[in-house]
Amino acid sequence: MIRIASRIEAERLLGIGLYTPSEAALYARVSTQLMTRWIHGTAQGSSVVEAQVHDTTDKVVTFLDLVQALAIRRIRNERPGISLQKIRQAYITARETFKVEYPFALESTRIGVFGPPDRPDHQEIWLCVGKDEEGVHKYFQLTGKKQKNQLIGEVVRTYASRLLFDDTTKLATKYFPYPTVPASCVQNRIVMEPEVRFGEPYVESCGFTAETLFNAYQSEGSIERAAEISGVAPEEITLAIEYFDYLQANPKAA
Repeated sequence: MIRIASRIEAERLLGIGLYTPSEAALYARVSTQLMTRWIHGTAQGSSVVEAQVHDTTDKVVTFLDLVQALAIRRIRNERPGISLQKIRQAYITARETFKVEYPFALESTRIGVFGPPDRPDHQEIWLCVGKDEEGVHKYFQLTGKKQKNQLIGEVVRTYASRLLFDDTTKLATKYFPYPTVPASCVQNRIVMEPEVRFGEPYVESCGFTAETLFNAYQSEGSIERAAEISGVAPEEITLAIEYFDYLQANPKAA
């Protein structure tokens, strides 16, 4: 549980989604050690991205931090040999050159890796920064000797298919963390959004957090009894159980 030192601090943090590093690690399906290293760094090295909040009593991970961690996880899973230092350099270049505050969590920007899969030393990170006047996506190299050079062609596969973005800020505002259920399916889907229940995953059709329904099942011992006590459909209890089974399954190393 996150400790909030004062009421003023609590009001300042309201609506941005708050997780402990261990909670964020569970939702991203990585280790707590990795999540902490990516967002807050260690005594031995810098973080990969700049934490949105770094002056609280405890270390916290916000919703936007979590979304950026998902991008790091995808890159590391697809190209295990690529270094965190290179991802950090890509992040810094995106912020300084293209003035993008959260480059891994913005709708108009997409990020990925190109280069031979078996040659990590020849792999570089690119960023899409939107479209030109003719509606063609613009890609720029963020790392290596040719960083900031524009690339040609549609070379992107993005994790962002399970994200929704704000129309004004273009920043991620919703994440659908359970990939078995498509985001287009309004019924029975898990949603994370920073302004609802502090960003905790909840079952959209009933409004209960997935953890609440999962705990009800564990306490009552059956799906039917948990649904009756909670006043929800059995399918919603089942969804919460399946989601927590998914979270607790061994994640890929990142």
